[in-house]
Amino acid sequence: MATILSISSQVIYGAVGNSAAGFAIQRLGHEVWAVPTVLLAHHPGYGKYEGGPVEAELIASLIAALDAQGWLKRCDAVISGYLAEPGHADAVADAVERVKAANPAALYLCDPIMGDEPNGLYVAPEIEAAVKELAAQADILTPNWFEFGRLTGETPSDARAAIALAKSLKAKIVAVTSAPAPEGRIACLAVDGKKGYRTETLVHKPPEGGTAPKGTGDLFSAIFLSRLLTGNDVPLALARATASTAALVKSSIEAGRSELALARDQGMIWDPGLLPSIEIF
Repeated sequence: MATILSISSQVIYGAVGNSAAGFAIQRLGHEVWAVPTVLLAHHPGYGKYEGGPVEAELIASLIAALDAQGWLKRCDAVISGYLAEPGHADAVADAVERVKAANPAALYLCDPIMGDEPNGLYVAPEIEAAVKELAAQADILTPNWFEFGRLTGETPSDARAAIALAKSLKAKIVAVTSAPAPEGRIACLAVDGKKGYRTETLVHKPPEGGTAPKGTGDLFSAIFLSRLLTGNDVPLALARATASTAALVKSSIEAGRSELALARDQGMIWDPGLLPSIEIF
């Protein structure tokens, strides 16, 4: 069992940010210490919401309190997700520094949440700049295809070009979600510094007028990190994370859910069924 410090958004209703990642981490047998960057009634996709950002100073003081107790030496990894203000990046950087000082073997996974297709960037420029600084410090990066382009400054022409670009980033491991694939499918790519890997799953869309579940990136990152911490190599962690995410999206849509049905279908986090094949570059 590993212990993961997860710094991301928190909602009361729904399954995004820590509300998705925390459950998946625990379902895979790890302990999670969840710290919110924002606390909202629900994600903004539903319209007007109540709640707002957690002060960066409070985030930093909460983690400093864990450090003062000597507990950070038990922490095996830090994962950061949605940041609502630039100061949150400073709090994350401080947390990573504290954890690595207490446990030099600890990993830092940065999910560089900045935007997505088709709407593009949905954070302020100063937050994008702060996220890029965190990404440069990460051991593991999990951008979506849009965010990958923002990090590298390029839009690769194919998987081979994307994998070469991913190897140019500072992170030891890079996993890129929502990569282009043939019609009706979606790809994920990963590199571990030596080799590149690519896998595909089916695209599952809601019926006309329906809403696809949010939080899939948070879920993928949590499963991917959890699998790595249980000893899976990068291609196996990639296959399991993509399969579990796809299976949960499919089951949630088929149940008419606009949110990931994590509690109902939690078995898919552990066992998604048949794993997709892995192409090695």
